[in-house]
Amino acid sequence: MWIERPEKKEKFINDLLGLDRQVLIVRGARQVGKTSFILNALKGLSDYPMIMLNLLYPSSFKLGDVQYLGRDFLGTSETGETFLKNIELKTGGIQGLKKPLIVFIDEADRYPMVLESIQTLAQFSDRIKFVLTGSNLENLPVKNAATGRKKTFDLFPITFLEFVHASGNLEVLNCLKTCSLKNLPTEFYHEQARKHLQTYLRLGGMPKIIDIYLSEKMGNQIPEMIKDLVFTIEENVKTILGEKSKLYEYEDVLRKMAYLSMNTLKYSQLQVQHAGRNEAKKLVSKTVGARVAHKIRLMEAERDLSKYILFDCGITNFLLNGSDLLNVRIHEKNMAILYETLVGVELIANLVTRDDLFYWKSENKAEVEYILKSPFVGVDVKSKRGDNKSLNSFALLEPKVACLIKICDAMPKLDTYYIAKIPTSHKSRSVPFLTLPHYLTCRLLDFLREV
Repeated sequence: MWIERPEKKEKFINDLLGLDRQVLIVRGARQVGKTSFILNALKGLSDYPMIMLNLLYPSSFKLGDVQYLGRDFLGTSETGETFLKNIELKTGGIQGLKKPLIVFIDEADRYPMVLESIQTLAQFSDRIKFVLTGSNLENLPVKNAATGRKKTFDLFPITFLEFVHASGNLEVLNCLKTCSLKNLPTEFYHEQARKHLQTYLRLGGMPKIIDIYLSEKMGNQIPEMIKDLVFTIEENVKTILGEKSKLYEYEDVLRKMAYLSMNTLKYSQLQVQHAGRNEAKKLVSKTVGARVAHKIRLMEAERDLSKYILFDCGITNFLLNGSDLLNVRIHEKNMAILYETLVGVELIANLVTRDDLFYWKSENKAEVEYILKSPFVGVDVKSKRGDNKSLNSFALLEPKVACLIKICDAMPKLDTYYIAKIPTSHKSRSVPFLTLPHYLTCRLLDFLREV
């Protein structure tokens, strides 16, 4: 079954048609559904002329009902002049077209020369809308940076709201979209949303996994599918690492990153025999560039101190607990990692850029999982209810913080005059304290506007 992502699709179309001396770069991890998403969105623009290329192949071929051109159509000119001439010849002249021509270039990372021509291609954005995608575009070195000519569109795994929408429970979806501090969910719909969240926490948002789950409601194919997905993702990162034998043993690195995701990463924790810190650092950097992991920087750190979360809680569940995503017993520590991953990826999906998300640590080792700087708030994640110790420390040490947020297993609640204090200090202060259930992470920014 096809999983609709209407809001994401609308943004993609607006970004594409609104290009002004730019090309559109669609970023996302391998198997997140970039090609399928773009092809589905372009069906809504059927009155626009289109050319499709797939640079994985040397020449033209047909895949399903889509006719692709190959690398030979692109030509060998780094400036893009040959490519543009071929477009002119194929269309009979772009000036004669009633609407802009849409040129979709899939697997662009397989033929990096196309990235060198972006500066030239962007100049034709009034008549030709170029959209490129690939899973390793951020990892490829280019001679021409084409500053200001690239507009990026990030495609993440299916979000929790999109999962609920795809499951067909429109009542729960309506509750999630309309609830607020003045319109709290009832206990009934709170429990319904929690059940959906528990399923999503284990499955994650990879389209093929969600498709299998919704198609059969049994999940007996899920273990085999998640195993294959993770293998494909790992192989994709390996392709960008160069000579594997000289660089790094990639086996189990994603699993190690998942285990270590709740703390500042020390590269020595990833090192293996015959590979040092620089190799480990390069490996992590390439994994982030492939959109398989997100880098969360330590707020106001003078050095590069960061922690890393994987891009999907279902992938994390597989790496930590095994392939039977829905039924496997999950240890308390691993459950905490899953919740932190879920909250992190949901926040990132709703931010302008993943670089807007930080974390905070004090000298006495109190830690707040996520920090937003605008508005300046601290977000702590608890599997169940948990305590407020870290948030209290954060409030006392960061006097400009506007609100404390705890995401946990509880109903939404705002304590406008919460008193933050810790046993080891006589200091205290009043600060708004917002409690949100895990399933409302996607609405956090909306709730903050009410505070």
